[in-house]
Order: sequence, then C-alpha cells, then structure tokens
Amino acid sequence: MVGIAVLGAGYAGRVQLKGWQTIPNAQIVGLWNRTPERARAVGEEFGVPAFEDVDALIRRPDLEAVDIATAVETHLDLAQRAAAAGKHVLCQKPLAPSMEDARAMVEACRAAGMRLMVNENWRWRPWYRAIRRLLDTGALGELFFMRLALRTDAAVVTPERPAEQLFAGQPFQRTMDPLILFELGPHHLDVTRYLFGDPKRVYARTRKVSPHIAGEDTALALLEYPGRTATVELSWHSVGHTSDRAKRLHPDTLVIEGTEGHLSLDESGRPQVRYRDGRQETLDVDTADGYQRSWTDALRHFVDCLESGEEFETSGEQNLDSLALVFAAYQSAESGQPVHV
Repeated sequence: MVGIAVLGAGYAGRVQLKGWQTIPNAQIVGLWNRTPERARAVGEEFGVPAFEDVDALIRRPDLEAVDIATAVETHLDLAQRAAAAGKHVLCQKPLAPSMEDARAMVEACRAAGMRLMVNENWRWRPWYRAIRRLLDTGALGELFFMRLALRTDAAVVTPERPAEQLFAGQPFQRTMDPLILFELGPHHLDVTRYLFGDPKRVYARTRKVSPHIAGEDTALALLEYPGRTATVELSWHSVGHTSDRAKRLHPDTLVIEGTEGHLSLDESGRPQVRYRDGRQETLDVDTADGYQRSWTDALRHFVDCLESGEEFETSGEQNLDSLALVFAAYQSAESGQPVHV
C-alpha cells in the first residue's frame, strides 16, 4: 500500500482525490491546501484528514509520495521539500513556469534518489491508448501526417455566461498570461509525442481573441519531423462549440495518415480507420467516463511503477521535452520564425 498526500484542493486536486479513492494499492494519508478552510471542507467531503502544516504532512512516516496539484508557481518549492523528505513526487502539468525551474525539479528528485512523474493524464484517455496500440502494429504503414485539434467556447461570453463566469471551474485562467499553450498545450504536445514522436522544429502562431481574459485563447503549432508533419490547433474561442462536459464526451478531433491507411477520431471517441485495400474498421474502445478514467489510470500508473520499479511513461526527464516544445512554440509565435527544438 502506497501512502499518498494530495497537495492542493482545487479543481485538479478534487478530480485526483476521486481517482485515488478507487485505487486499491494506494491510501490517501492527508490533504493540504494553501487555504486551510478549503482543505478542511474538501477533506470532509472526501473523508480524508486535512493538514495546515505542509511539512508536517510531507514528513509523515506512512507517506511515500506526494501528489502536487497546486498552482504552477508552487511546484518547485513543494517538489524540493518532498524530495528532501525522501518522498516520491507526482506533479500536475505544466511542470513549471520556466525550463530552469523544471530542470531544478528534476535534479532535486534525482539528487535525493526520489522519482518524479508528471501527471499528463491526457495520453491515458482510452481512445489514445487504443490508437497507440494500432500504430504499434504498423497497420497504417509509414506515417506522414497528424492533425490534433480542440475547439471549445470556454472564453466566449454569451447571454447565459457573463465575463465573470468564464472558466468558472478554474477561474485563475482568466488572469493567466500566457494561457492556452501553457495551460492546455502540454496535453496536446505530449499526446503528439506519444503518438507521433519527437519533432525537430516548431512554428507557432497565437492570438488573444477575447477581451475578457489576459492571455491568448487560440494557438496553432506546426511540428516538423524528418519525413512527417503534425499540427496542433487549440481554441477556447470557438462559437458554436461547447466546453460543457455534460454535453459532449470532450475528446479532441484527430487525423493520422499513413501510406496504408487513414485514422480519424471525432467526438464519438471511437477511432475510425480506412485502409488502402478498401477495408474499414472502428476500434473497440470503451469511452464510458473517459475523462475521469484518464486521471485515474495515470494515478494507477504512478503507483504501479513505484511498486514494480518500472519507468514512468511521463517521467520528469521525459516531460522536459514536452515543456520545451511549449516554450519553443511561444518563442516562435513571438519571433515569427520556426524554432529548432
């Protein structure tokens, strides 16, 4: 049984508390939040003890790992405290506000002999796991193009949703700058790396459409590889689309093309494949509750790897490459030029 402390009682912390409580080889030791009242309220809701002193929680002998689900600017400090106390670290994305801080987190855990995983749960969505398995068979032949896109109306003011209600679940996003590439982009760039590999160069464009938020709400990144190309398109200002998960399954749209076949994923969450010989198939994917399951499966991967000694799919070292893509995209958007990764 792995003892876990959850640091953060906001949106991500609540989703992860729900996930942790379904994993049989994990036990929540305690919950901490910068606002003690919130920690107590959420702790009572989930039936876990709340702590006001984060160091007292981290130092507990029945604790093996911390799950950092706090604001990004706190990640480095909390990871360093945990590593110094001999605890493994799971950290919410984005890993850090700068590459310097991200490398410092990786080094702090490495130097202390502790393991670090970044919670890139997006790649654990069941449709992406099924697509990865298909790609591993070589059924699509030589891959040459991928398009990954997400469009919602999260930053669109409507008569039913005034400006002060934008990003109601995570209101800090209204004042974030940079925004969509930094907050959402790590997911999509990680999925791109998971399915398509590491690009050599990135060209990006960003734009702030909504006047009611601080950061950019649309972005396009063109990722160049030897012999293949990928695009990542992100928009939180798409009128007619919805960000309400009660009204959509909320996957992305995806196209992957190879010399032997074409794969597409739409809001059904079930990948459709067409082959050069005329065959068509729908991959068998259980999409039920795919959003929560992706979080839970990432947490389960963390605990299972701690117990088995296997490498994390999204280790701190591995995630540095995804975060580097984020900052390279911003550099390209600012300069108007492609940036080598």
